[in-house]
Amino acid sequence: MAPTIFLLLTLLSIAESTAGKGGGLKLELIRRRLSPGNVSPMAAKSQIWPETSEFIVKIAIGTPPTEVHAILDTGSDLFWAQCRPCAKCYQQTNPIYDPSKSSTFRTLSCKSPQCHLRGSGAACSGTDTCKYSYGYGSGSTQGELASEKMAVTSRSGATTPFPGVVFGCGHNNSGTFNANEMGLIGFGRGAISFVSQIGPSVGGRKFSLCLMPYNTDPRISSSLSIGSGSEVKGPGVITAQLVRTSDQTSYSLTLTGISVRKTLVPYSTSGPPAKGNAVLDTGTPPTLLPKELYGRLAAEVRRHIPSKPIDDDTLCYKDNLGDLVMTLHFDGGVDLRLSTVQTFNKMPDGSFCFTAMGVDDKDALIGNSMMANFLVGYDIDNMTVSFKPTDCTKAG
Repeated sequence: MAPTIFLLLTLLSIAESTAGKGGGLKLELIRRRLSPGNVSPMAAKSQIWPETSEFIVKIAIGTPPTEVHAILDTGSDLFWAQCRPCAKCYQQTNPIYDPSKSSTFRTLSCKSPQCHLRGSGAACSGTDTCKYSYGYGSGSTQGELASEKMAVTSRSGATTPFPGVVFGCGHNNSGTFNANEMGLIGFGRGAISFVSQIGPSVGGRKFSLCLMPYNTDPRISSSLSIGSGSEVKGPGVITAQLVRTSDQTSYSLTLTGISVRKTLVPYSTSGPPAKGNAVLDTGTPPTLLPKELYGRLAAEVRRHIPSKPIDDDTLCYKDNLGDLVMTLHFDGGVDLRLSTVQTFNKMPDGSFCFTAMGVDDKDALIGNSMMANFLVGYDIDNMTVSFKPTDCTKAG
């Protein structure tokens, strides 16, 4: 999920107590493992809902089904949900999924190839059951890897089943999750991720999503699409090449600088490298920049906004941001223009706060607030990402 900074994946052995035919999938989020003969030729449709500073999708798990609301996260791979019996579960409003009541739940053996898919966090020691441990910047989940029937229901009410989905049945979970967040669904590039498992059956490992601005009415939903037909096209589309790094989960771009109106703030002023890695992470709300870069950027933001900030540390303003346009500059001459919708969150008290902050890291992370009101298309197979300005509050 990366609710703070980068995902920390750990391979641990844990105590026993303790995821065709080119038919696109436009779905609520469900993942399934399909054979070529078990592919729906019609796109399944679904939505994304805002949940405080995160975004969730709804998935039906098991037979009979339990509805799970999972955080959508492009910064990790594993799909996991809280499961009974709980060794340690955080408070959850809706019923916790109970595998003992599902006729289609199957734990994975350590001998199963699915136990060892890249990004699973799996470890086997002293038991035949495939255990997993997955760590984030502000929490963790532990349990067993299993397969289960899942389903997604379209806006029209049509349900598409997905048998044999590999996911993490979490018995020991902690972190900054709230009571409406029942798990997390990883949309990273790893083999265990939702999109990697379902992609080959729906026309490719690609998907698009549209995130709403911070503080959007939680009753408003937006769109998520997977597979053939999810490509972002048309006027105004900007496409950048993803870069391969040692992190095989993340979607990474090369950031060369950020402009505030016409003033360029280069990524670095201390010599080579004059550019840096920037990860796109829907599971982290703020944009995280190296402290030195953030300091120079914040100074330019202050200089271009006519009013004084309420708080110099976080750059919050009561009003009068002016027509402040910022631009992210990526390698290859790709420029992504940002309005104040992406660069400032409107807070409940009516103030506006900058969506970036400085951190002790050499790399950058572009959080979900800065991706608001863009239809963003990710193509793992072709290693590209595309952006199209869109009113995501009307894209459901």
